[in-house]
Parts: sequence; C-alpha cells; structure tokens
Amino acid sequence: MERITRRAALAAPLAAAWVARPALAQTVTLRSAHTNAVGEVQDEGLRFLDRRLRELTGNRLGLQIYPNGQLGNELPMIEGVALGTIDLAVPSHAAFANFVRDYQLLDMPFLIRDYGHLMRVAGTPAIAQLAQAAQGRGFRVLGLYSSGVRHLMTRDPVQGMAELRGRKIRTQQNPVHVAAFNAFGANATPLAYGELYGALQVGVVDGAEAAYTNFVAQKFYEVCKHWTTVGWLSLTAPVVLSERKFQSLAPDLRAALVQAGEESAAFERQFVVESEAKLVEQVRAQGVTILDPDKAPFQRAAQPLYDRFLQTEADRARLRLIQETA
Repeated sequence: MERITRRAALAAPLAAAWVARPALAQTVTLRSAHTNAVGEVQDEGLRFLDRRLRELTGNRLGLQIYPNGQLGNELPMIEGVALGTIDLAVPSHAAFANFVRDYQLLDMPFLIRDYGHLMRVAGTPAIAQLAQAAQGRGFRVLGLYSSGVRHLMTRDPVQGMAELRGRKIRTQQNPVHVAAFNAFGANATPLAYGELYGALQVGVVDGAEAAYTNFVAQKFYEVCKHWTTVGWLSLTAPVVLSERKFQSLAPDLRAALVQAGEESAAFERQFVVESEAKLVEQVRAQGVTILDPDKAPFQRAAQPLYDRFLQTEADRARLRLIQETA
C-alpha cells in the first residue's frame, strides 16, 4: 500500500507538469491555386501573401502555390475550394460570379474607368458587400486582385466594332461576357482558359479578350498578331478560401490572413499598374500590330446589359456606389 502511495506521489508532479504544458501552436500550409503563369500578376500577389503570412505568424502559416492551372481551370478550382480539396484560390470575378451571383456587378462593361478608379473602388462599401455575399455562400474573400484591363487579341486585324461581326471570339464562361461580345457583333464562344492557346492556334476561335499580362505571359502573341485596345472590362480576381477552412484556423492565424490578404491585394493591384508599360513594349517587340478603335460604339452596344443583368435594388445600389466613386 505504501509502495502504491509513493508511486502516486511521484507521478503527481509529472502529471501536473504535462497538464501545465501549453498546447502546441497550430502550423498550417494552405494549398493555393491560380491560373496565371509563374511571375504573372496573380502569382506575384500570392508570393507576397505567402511572405507576409510567414512574417506575421513566425512561419506558422504560409502557402504552397500551384500556378498555371495545375489544380484545374477556374470553375473546378472554385469547386475545389468549396469541397476542401483546395484551400485558397484566385479565380477571376467572372468565374466566381457562377457561385456568388453578386460578383456579376463587376462584369458590367466599361464600369471601372481605369486602374486608379479600381484602386479607389476596392475600398468602397460596394466591394465589402460583395465579400459579405460570398461569406453567405461559404467563401471568405481576403482581397481583390487585378487581372488587368481587357482588350482584344485576334488572328486578323480588328480596326473597329463593325469588323467583329461574325468572328468567333473566346470569352470566359460567364453569361455577361457572352452577352457583351454578342452585342459587339461577334459570335461569343465561351471556352476554358487552359484550352485557349490551342483553339487560337488551329482557328477554332478567331480571337479572345485578354489583358496585356496574360497576352505576354502565356505567349498568345505567337498565335495572335493583332491587338485592339478596346478596354471593355477591368477584370478583377477575388482571393478566396472556404469559410469553413478560415474558421478552422487559430484566431491569430485568421487575423494574419485578413491583414496579409488586404496588403497583398494592394501590392498586386499596384504591381499590375507598374508592369503594364513594360508589357506594352514587349508586345510591340513581338511584331504585334496595336490598333486603337473608337470606343463609343462598344460602349453604346454594352449599355443595355446593365438593365438586363442588374435587376435587384442591391445590384443597382452597388452600381451607383461604384459609378459615384471619383
């Protein structure tokens, strides 16, 4: 009996010490995906986000980045976030609108006037409300990246809207984009991004809308030697993860994600602006013909889309907020 008591007495301090030990700090690497090439704007944004997260958390939170559609094109990528097979993704808002319809607002042609306007719009209640709508659908939006102003790349020159008539132009898999290019007179052809280069190469499509960033990074100039500066859309890309994944993180890691997400979005949007002048010169160096058509016919053709697609009072209120942002 004495031996048992002595054993218990010896074990008690050890048990107390074990109980008193702090819980091991949570360490997480987020499996992160995008469709840009390495070094392209979204890739640079996520690399900034990874560095900042590691700084803020002492290396307890970071990203493992899969670029260039390695984990799938945009729609499967968003599905992966919803299902938990991908932790974080940067789809275009046009693709994301298939899951959170409110983001369709950002598809309105010529809504965002220029890069400066986008930077100011990113901090408005309209964008915060879109993020809230996404949260209601199970997605946490950490920031809004820029994918550049969208123009037109074609196999044959397009000097104005009239020359688009009947041409097969690839659009994103988004009803507003399809409607916009049909309104411009083209035969809009929705197609997954990963299939686009081959489709242009063999003539399945005659052209596509694109930004300088992906025109250069994906070497589309090899199959499209004509560039028409329509500026029909400022494409953005929300940085998203599932709300379930976000809530599974320790409070300090959640706080770091919120802070670093905002900082990386500001960095990435500025990176797009600073990169574009160099990209224009790279396009010229590849022998691409750059054409600058009259934008007014495109703008007039696009105007009916606002009434067609923005039918709720919430949509219209957000639209006014963006339009009134100086």
